[in-house]
Amino acid sequence: MPTVRERLDSSGKKTYHVQIRIKGFPPQTQTFDSKTVAKQWAAQVESDLRLGRYMPRVEAQRHTVQELLDDYRNKVLIPRKPKEVKIQVPQLAWWSRQIGKYSLADLTPAAITQCRDELLTTPIGKTKSRHRTPATVVRYMGTLSQAFNVAVNEWQWMQESPMPKVVKPKVDNARTRFLTDDERERLLTATKSSESKYLYAIVLLAISTGMRRGEILSLKWRHVMLNSDSQSALVILEHTKNKTQRGIPLVGAALAEIERLRNIAIKANHDRENADALLFPSDRDSGMPLQIRKAWCTAVSKAKLDSHFKFHDLRHTAASYLAMNGVMLRDIAEILGHKSMDMVKRYSHLSKDHLLGVMNQLNTRLNQDALKGK
Repeated sequence: MPTVRERLDSSGKKTYHVQIRIKGFPPQTQTFDSKTVAKQWAAQVESDLRLGRYMPRVEAQRHTVQELLDDYRNKVLIPRKPKEVKIQVPQLAWWSRQIGKYSLADLTPAAITQCRDELLTTPIGKTKSRHRTPATVVRYMGTLSQAFNVAVNEWQWMQESPMPKVVKPKVDNARTRFLTDDERERLLTATKSSESKYLYAIVLLAISTGMRRGEILSLKWRHVMLNSDSQSALVILEHTKNKTQRGIPLVGAALAEIERLRNIAIKANHDRENADALLFPSDRDSGMPLQIRKAWCTAVSKAKLDSHFKFHDLRHTAASYLAMNGVMLRDIAEILGHKSMDMVKRYSHLSKDHLLGVMNQLNTRLNQDALKGK
């Protein structure tokens, strides 16, 4: 049972000292100026202790959001996720400015919701003419959620994360822009004449395999395994967006171009293959991937594609070509490395449109046979 003792200091001011002793828990004490507040606190703490809710809250009161984000950055992000540092560190800094002064116990979903809305509505850039997209805001929220999950599961600073109660902005992932045959030829022609000696191979590889730009630029020669028949190869992706390894077959023109580059690399290395060398190294530092943004924009312009055509649309192009050639959606998902079918359902109509022509041919033949039978 809680004990409330009245105390009188030298100036005659009354305070009320509360002590709670429950078997199995350390004693809890607190001092109040009001006897009513003291009794309310005692009743609440006793109830929380018996229900196992009090100790996590005490721990959450000891830490601020700022402390959590700093420790997450220094102990988790930088040592364990070096590839994500450039993106997530500024995001953590933004959250620290907004909610860093809150204790973890006092942070509410409502406060995070207000920050979410601010992310969506606050203009950005030098001219303040742009806004963050819903996808960008979702990434900001994802970074904060990762920090809270570590605080809950590993450090036990919190009993639960507030993030599940905050609704994410709706992201439209329905973009399926892909190259027509004429556009593809114009783009490949433009990349062949590019000042970047690797751009043609990179674009051809993206169209042929559906690999992401980061996956292509991080490829090393040990990742390209030539089959015994020399007519195909297997590209092994060790580090993907989904954190899972996958293999992609390589054939045709893309294989021929990669083999051409391999021969050049071997000759430049005194007729020896350097398995740990990048396929597409930077001119300034062979240990760093090539930067292609400027060369890519130039090629898009020369090919007379719309300025909004993105490198990632080459991935959509590969998937669309597969769908139009009757490849099943589950196989497309495996090639692209999607864990769920939701991301590839956008290509289902392409497959249906292609198969419609086949069905029309079949039914034309059946109609002809029926007429002959009359």
